[in-house]
Formats: sequence, C-alpha cells, structure tokens
Amino acid sequence: MNIGEWISKRAIIQPEKPFLTDKDNAYNNRQFNEHVNQTANALINAGVQNGDRVAMLMSNCSEFLEIFFACAKTGAIMVPLNFRLAVPELTYILKDSAPDILIYSAEFDDKVSQLKAAVKVKKYFRHGADAVLRDTVFSDYVRQQSIEEPPIINEVDIKDPLFIMYTSGTTGDPKGAILTHQNILFGAIHSLLGYGVDRSYKSLVVAPLFHIGALAASVTPIIYAGGSIVLSSFYNAAEVLNIICKEKINYMFAVPVMFQLMTDVEEWKGADLSHVHFFISGGAPIPLPVIKKYQEEKGVGFVQGYALTETGRLTSLDLDDSILKAGSVGKEVFHITLRIVDEKGNDLPPNQPGEIIVKGPNVFQGYWRKEAATDAAMKGGWFHTGDMGKRDEDGFVYIVGRKVEMIISSGENIYPVEVERAIQSLPQVKEAAAVGMPDAKRGEVVAAYVLLQKDAKITENEMLAALQGKIANYKIPKKIIFVEEFPRNQSGKVLKRVLKNRLEEK
Repeated sequence: MNIGEWISKRAIIQPEKPFLTDKDNAYNNRQFNEHVNQTANALINAGVQNGDRVAMLMSNCSEFLEIFFACAKTGAIMVPLNFRLAVPELTYILKDSAPDILIYSAEFDDKVSQLKAAVKVKKYFRHGADAVLRDTVFSDYVRQQSIEEPPIINEVDIKDPLFIMYTSGTTGDPKGAILTHQNILFGAIHSLLGYGVDRSYKSLVVAPLFHIGALAASVTPIIYAGGSIVLSSFYNAAEVLNIICKEKINYMFAVPVMFQLMTDVEEWKGADLSHVHFFISGGAPIPLPVIKKYQEEKGVGFVQGYALTETGRLTSLDLDDSILKAGSVGKEVFHITLRIVDEKGNDLPPNQPGEIIVKGPNVFQGYWRKEAATDAAMKGGWFHTGDMGKRDEDGFVYIVGRKVEMIISSGENIYPVEVERAIQSLPQVKEAAAVGMPDAKRGEVVAAYVLLQKDAKITENEMLAALQGKIANYKIPKKIIFVEEFPRNQSGKVLKRVLKNRLEEK
C-alpha cells in the first residue's frame, strides 16, 4: 500500500469521520479523498508521469496536503519549497530538482516572477487568487476533474520516492534527501508504537508543511492512525494557544521557540490544556526551564527525540523520563538500529562520545543527483549522521554536537552541548550557544553566546563564577557574549557558523 492509498482506505473505513479543518475548509474522510483524487487526475491530465517532480511554494493550507497525497497516488515526486528562502536559494533547488510543474500561493507572486526569469519550468499553477501572467488557477483546473481513483494508483510501490526534502544547507549547498513511501510509513508506525497515537487523536499542524517535522510528526502519523487534523500557521502565539484550547487538541509538533513564545502571552495563564496528551518538540534541543514550566503550570509533558531530514525520527524520550533524563534524546525507536562509533567504525562503551550511525526502514534512499554524497553518507550500509553522541549506562542517548562543531582545545575534545547545558542550568539563562574561538596557545577555546530570561541580570564574571564546578575548567567559556536573539535557520536551529563568523570579525 502506497501512502496515497491511506486516504482511499480511510474514506472506505470511516467516510463521515472528520479529517481536516482549516480556516477555510472542513472535510470528512470521504470528501478529502475526493479532493485528492481530483488533484491526482489533474496532475495526470497536465502530463505528470511517475517519477516527475512537482514543486510547491505554498503556505499551510488543505490544498498542500491534497497535492502531497495526489503525488503519492500518481507516483509523482513532490518537492516542497521553503518559502522563507531567498530567490537565489530557491533557484538552486529548482534547477537541481528540475520539476515539470510549480504550484505557488498568490502571496509569493514576486518571488515566482523572479524565478521564471531564472529557471525553466514547463507549467505554473497559481493557488489562492485569480490567474495572472497566464498561470492557471489550480483550484479551477482541479474542479474539472473526476473524483474517481486515478487509474495508476496500484502501480506506485512502497519503495518508490515520495518527495525530495532539501536540507537547510548550513554547511554548504542544500542537498535533496529522497524520502520514500516506506520511510514515511515506518515514521508513522513509530509514532503509534511510541506515542500511542490512535483514531481518537486530534493534531494541530502549525509548523510549515515544507518541513519534515510537520509532515512526519504532525500529519502522516495521525492519518495512518485514523485521527483528525486542524491546520493553521504559527504567526501568533496567542492565537495558537486559543486554537489548542478551543479545538481540544491532543498533540502538536513545534520547534522550541514556538513553545517558549506561547508561555509569554497573556492567554497562557488561563489556558486549559488538560486535553493535551503531550507536545512534540523538534528541530533543536528544548531548554529544561521550558519543559518544567509546561509540566508544573499546565501538567503537560514533552515527547522529545532525535530526528533528521534523511531519516525521520531515530530516538524517543518518553514522558516519564523527560525530567529524570533531561538532556537525553531517549532510546532508539523500534525498527531502527543505532550505533555510536569511533573514527574506525568500532562501537564505543557507555559515556564515550562518537559518531551516531543508523540503519533501518526510516533511512532515506539517497541524495538527489548526488551519488558521491550518498556514498559518503552510507558507508558500509550505515547512514553516518555527522552527529556526535553517547549512551549512558541505562542506554539513553545524548547528542553532544555536530562532528564539524566539535571544539578542540589543547588536544581536548569539547562538545558544545555540554557547555550549553551547564549555562542553561543557571536560572537567569533562557538559551545559550557555544562555539570555538581561535586561540594562539590552545588552538581553540570556548566562547558562548547567551540569551537571558526576561528582566534577568547577571554579569559575565558572575556567570563564569557560577559555572565553576558544573563542567571542567577547560570547558568553561573564555568569553561570554550577551545577545537579544540568535540567528536561526527555518527549523529553529541556531546558526553557529554565523556566530563563529561574528567572533572572527571582531
């Protein structure tokens, strides 16, 4: 069964059960399947064949998911585009993926007009407004199509590519990770096994759908389980909190900064979150003070884990362990084999840091048109994550940093996460980021950028004194830089290369 057939099957099993709600639409399972079928037939009649790419520059809306599942039913490969990217970045991705069709929201007219001058795409469809520049309105075209299942649905195999998700490109040009139907299936299975998601669950989707976290954590597991979705965007923390309460949402995936923002609004005090089973935080480590605030003030816990674009979720930290094992990403999920190895590929004992390598049905097919990069990442049949981690005596995994971010000071390896955790344990600190700073004697020493809690006060010397005894002396930063905000990528991760560049410019 390919992923598109999930929609067909739900329409058979529970046709009248609510499926999706957004600000403009409300569909049950049968109605949504009919829309997906019309969209699939529209793609076929537009000349899209199995393996062709369909690019999407769209904000969160029901049509985004209709196109996603229509591609799944027809064998087309969806290429979701990050609408926050600049035109040159989008140009690179479009040239690399070579889509036959680009479907774009009207709000991105300016970007698309520039893209048309830089990239050749066979056909453009416009979503959300009247046709301009001879681009057909996609909804008008879709409404002309049959609601019957597309004739080629049974020709799409579970191991076929489903979409190409481009990495953030923090260390170079973005690479297109090819995710298959099988990858997404096992991601959903792990949510059912690990989180207990079932058909009674209602998920709020606010993270952008071009992001793997939104699709693989908020959408596909709930559909596989037979639950329902409320679709929105995270433009306003108070509005999101109100939706959670009004719709009695059971879970939501978001990046840590979103959860932090929700605690800062006036509506937080009176918000009843008793119906929330858990929240999922991803994209970056969530600070312990945020976890404690939700647990102590609202009785809501966080399910955390470790996930990559190329693999989906690899580990899970259960609610019961979220405080006791704070800082851990949990243990590997059911169908994944995870190892921590040295430079020669030898398994390391507990508490010894090494590179995390994995194998399993979650792991992607490879990088689009980048055979050398794929071979390098899949040495020996194991995906080499580039992340450094360790296990404790109980088998819990801790991420200690990116391999390329490790700080080497006088021959000692310093992992940024260890320093950041120590700094974030101070009550005045909201978030911290540690980077290597050039040093004539030691090669590198630690510098830390620190964001303080609102109205908190602490000097650099006071902070350095407070860190004594929390970590080894050689790990204590030689410089503290207080900031108002951090540079981040679209996933919410702090861009440490930008922070390092700032040090070098001083």
